[in-house]
Amino acid sequence: MFLSFARRSLWASARRGLGFRTIATTTDIATKTLPQINRRQPRQSEGAEESWVDSESDQQYSLRWQGTGPKTVLLVKKSDSAAVDSAMVSITRWLHATYPQINIVLEPLVFTQYAGQLPFVRTIAAGDHLEYSRVVDFVITLGGDGTFLHVSSLFQREVPPIVPFSMGTLGFLLPFNVADFQPQLRNVIEGTSTVLPRMRLTYAKRLGDGSLDARVNVTNEACIHRGTYPHLTTISCYLNGHLLTTSVGDGIIVGTPTGSTAYSLSAGGPIVHPLVSSIVVAPVCPRSLSFRPLMLPSSSRVTLLVHPKSRGRATAYIDGRDCGELKHGECVEITQSPYPLMCVNRDDLAAGWAQDINQLLKFNRTFSYPHDSLYGSHIPDDDDY
Repeated sequence: MFLSFARRSLWASARRGLGFRTIATTTDIATKTLPQINRRQPRQSEGAEESWVDSESDQQYSLRWQGTGPKTVLLVKKSDSAAVDSAMVSITRWLHATYPQINIVLEPLVFTQYAGQLPFVRTIAAGDHLEYSRVVDFVITLGGDGTFLHVSSLFQREVPPIVPFSMGTLGFLLPFNVADFQPQLRNVIEGTSTVLPRMRLTYAKRLGDGSLDARVNVTNEACIHRGTYPHLTTISCYLNGHLLTTSVGDGIIVGTPTGSTAYSLSAGGPIVHPLVSSIVVAPVCPRSLSFRPLMLPSSSRVTLLVHPKSRGRATAYIDGRDCGELKHGECVEITQSPYPLMCVNRDDLAAGWAQDINQLLKFNRTFSYPHDSLYGSHIPDDDDY
């Protein structure tokens, strides 16, 4: 009896420390209603002799809500940033004041930290990823591309619309400035936003006997790499069951158009527009100079097999996460996932994408002039280029 009383006292103390928020989970929230995501109507040109269809608009989608609109939003933030913390508090309070009917959900660690300051928020039990899929209508991210990838890992099947705000280092995948959060969130909640589907891949690891060992979704890339092992690894690459090549090198990357501006770009891969449905295969430091990056149809099945005679080991990395060693004779199969990321995006995708690769990636940027250390204020003539 004393032990039971002690446990009750400890539980009560924990609840007082969290402002009685330990019971504020999502278990009493009804299952979400799937949004209506419809292909946008193509725009017709004006004043042209021959009419044309804006094919880019035809590949984007409009977001509409059924019934009374979204009921639950998940807010995911980057850790260890005072600016991000401040923005999260501001957005959460504004949402609660403007749309009190919407449940606001934080991840468990963030909930524990802010339960007293934000008494109206809820959380989902740690490890209960199925609950995210059951109740979350849309997601807000505050951070960088890594925060965006983290959200992808929470949803292994259908992903609710994601509203990404850039507060990280690069933010190539994040179209919105956090200073403009109010009009952007109003558009989402009122169902007037544009959605861009970003392709994901399915990674399936098979053991030497062919049995399935693991299956996960991939947002950027799957990479089979020698890791910290000193010897080069030998990997056989198959396309739809046919041997494409056997590579000796550091590894091979299989990525999405979204991942084409990540590790694949550093390995010499192409920059792929997000509306180009394709799979990128890029070697990492191959011993052969003739192994060039490839773009394959999105319907392809790419198999990477650790060659039985490989001198080096191989480790699988999914979106930068270590997923364990592959033994000789084991392989991974990579195909297009049926569950893309539905990302709320700018209406003018072409202008935004061109702006991003120029401003963030410094695309095709020439040497800058003047160089004070060499030329002072002299600006060379065109003949100097």
